[in-house]
Amino acid sequence: MTKKIFENDPYMKEYTAIFKNSKMINDEKWFSFDQTIFYPEGGGQPSDYGVIDDKPVLDVQLIGDEIYHKIDGTIEKKRIKMKVDFDRRFDHMQQHTGQHLLSAVWLELFEIKTVSFHLGKDVCTIDLNTSDLKSNQILEVERKITQYIFENRPIETYVLPYDEVEQEKLSKLKETPAFVRFVEIEGIDRSTCCGTHVTMLGELGLIKILGWEKYKQNVRLSFVCGLRAYTYFQEIFSAVTEVSKKLNVSPSLVAERFSNFHQGHQLLKKNYQTLYEKEIYHEAESLMNLGEEVVEYSWEDRPLQEMKDLAKIVIEGGNRVVIFQNIKQKTWIFASSSSQLFNVATCIQLLKENVGGKGGGNPVFGQWIGDVNKPEWLKIKNSLLQNSIN
Repeated sequence: MTKKIFENDPYMKEYTAIFKNSKMINDEKWFSFDQTIFYPEGGGQPSDYGVIDDKPVLDVQLIGDEIYHKIDGTIEKKRIKMKVDFDRRFDHMQQHTGQHLLSAVWLELFEIKTVSFHLGKDVCTIDLNTSDLKSNQILEVERKITQYIFENRPIETYVLPYDEVEQEKLSKLKETPAFVRFVEIEGIDRSTCCGTHVTMLGELGLIKILGWEKYKQNVRLSFVCGLRAYTYFQEIFSAVTEVSKKLNVSPSLVAERFSNFHQGHQLLKKNYQTLYEKEIYHEAESLMNLGEEVVEYSWEDRPLQEMKDLAKIVIEGGNRVVIFQNIKQKTWIFASSSSQLFNVATCIQLLKENVGGKGGGNPVFGQWIGDVNKPEWLKIKNSLLQNSIN
């Protein structure tokens, strides 16, 4: 059995241990020691990273009573030195403790239970056993959480014999161990847990709920704690400050001013769309008035969407083939009123087979990106056009 140093002292950054054995897992060698400061993945919490004798620790897993370490290298000495990535460890301590507090407050205020927890790289989530949440509930939970953090209540971890634990506390356990480990936030929560946690609530600094969504029969709520919350607010503050400068208002007035700005923007967008449609139809009519059945035109760098819109209008106006080219982007738009007149899909396939490039489409509309010389292009085009067009 591996002695779990992290359970009694999660703040331990370095330690020495004795190599016990190695094991092949998925064709890779993993190593176990008499004791470890590395937390193995479990309980919704990822494993620790760090180094063992300066070799990176890539993963840590609990297999039976032994903790195995996946290392980028091999163990060459009996006595080794471990060093945990404490920035990552402390972040996990903050997130996991924050989850306990957050779940406890949802239960205290609204009798909503937490059914699962995931500690992600950037954001954490809990699944709440409810069908919906309301914004006022979020605000109330955050106020209560902040109050508890300011009170800086202590957090204790300890073990009890399995037979002495209340049955309701054992519901989360998948096995029947001799002893059960508890994490208790004074006067707030007492839960079975194998993870790493801070020892005082004040070390959380801050918990921020980022959002929620329906997930299966529950609601999945995302949140961040500690340094992650600080980083989140710094990013939000920087963004709001930048917008406030552009709108020439104080940050506190950004929401109000942006609402007016957005309404004006939507009106301008609507007016622009009206003008755009008139202009593109006018240009399409000019092309159709030329009387050519094959409308072939090139631009140095015209937006592709405009080329597509123009092509659609032209082929809707009669029996025509459209061949547009964006020279700078080496992109072609093909369109045809009928696949019997000019099969676009076949054309693109011939280009890819004879020239290369990439693209696709259906028999009457498609796009190809590539570079083709004039003789090769004329050969392909003329082989597809009907005699009446040629």
